[in-house]
Amino acid sequence: MPTPSQAAAARLLQQRAAQAAQSDSTAAVVPVPADTLQGSPLADLVDAPSRLIANISDIFSLEAILVSGLKVILIIAISGLVVKLVDRALHIWNKRFEGLALIAPRRQRALTISTLLSSTVRYVVGGIALITVLDVLHIDVAALIATAGIAGIAIGFGAQSLVKDMIGGILLLFDDTIHVGDMIRIGTDEGWVEDIGVRTIKIRRFNGELLMVPAGDLRTFGNRSVGFVRAIVPVGLSYGQDTDRIMTVMQRVAEEYAADHKDILMDEEPLVQGITNFGESSVDARIVIKMIPGEQWDAERELRRRLKQAFDREGISIPFPQRTLHVVREEEDRSPFSTAATAPKASGQDQAPDAV
Repeated sequence: MPTPSQAAAARLLQQRAAQAAQSDSTAAVVPVPADTLQGSPLADLVDAPSRLIANISDIFSLEAILVSGLKVILIIAISGLVVKLVDRALHIWNKRFEGLALIAPRRQRALTISTLLSSTVRYVVGGIALITVLDVLHIDVAALIATAGIAGIAIGFGAQSLVKDMIGGILLLFDDTIHVGDMIRIGTDEGWVEDIGVRTIKIRRFNGELLMVPAGDLRTFGNRSVGFVRAIVPVGLSYGQDTDRIMTVMQRVAEEYAADHKDILMDEEPLVQGITNFGESSVDARIVIKMIPGEQWDAERELRRRLKQAFDREGISIPFPQRTLHVVREEEDRSPFSTAATAPKASGQDQAPDAV
């Protein structure tokens, strides 16, 4: 049986053996640097083609193509649905103003705002859909945007007219000087505004022709749908008739028309202006009536019809082109190269006999 001193010595030996074994196991596990775990640059260079091929195979695999195609179709469908919903909402909103006149400011403003909102939604939704589709197709959108920003500086110098048109269109909308449905004049062209976009303005002429006017070029124009207009009917009076009596008949016709159309007249009495011009074949006078915009053409046609009927009843003739010719008979023959007169030719009766 071991003594206490022998037992203590055995425990000490066991502890030293355990410490030695622990030190040996710790020394066997050598820590590996992080760079060694990640691989050397040479290994990365060798593995790069395989990783690229793996990525391409993942992108162009049948499953990836089907998933990407479904995503693209879904994005396009959602974009079209958003545009249709906005157009539908704007159409319902415009119905609230159908009871107003076409030239009413509220209706014109509503049509203009709805047109602008519709075009803006198309631009915004289309841009977002395009960026989303590129991202689905694994195209680096950030790189494209950066490249587009650099290229945009160069393109901007060549697209100055486009930028000018867009800025001009926005300023026109904010200035509230033109609306959808307005009758405007640009140079010698007249027509009704059908659409106001950010870049172009569409104007329909009376013959049906649709003019596309860049907003940047719309600097000087006349708007015949703002405030009031005047129906102007010029009338030619014969030189040989009593102009005072004819203008009295014209005044009566203008007053009868005003009494029958009080709903379209403004705060001004119809006026027969005096003689405005001495023409070649007539003395010119005219009727002027102030009224709301858009009614002047019907008013002018109706006034001409009433004037013709009144003139027929009163026996007033409408002048026609006349020319007065003065025939001058020359009694002397003149040389074409001289102003000196030659001796007149004697007729057979007046010629004196020759001397014998």
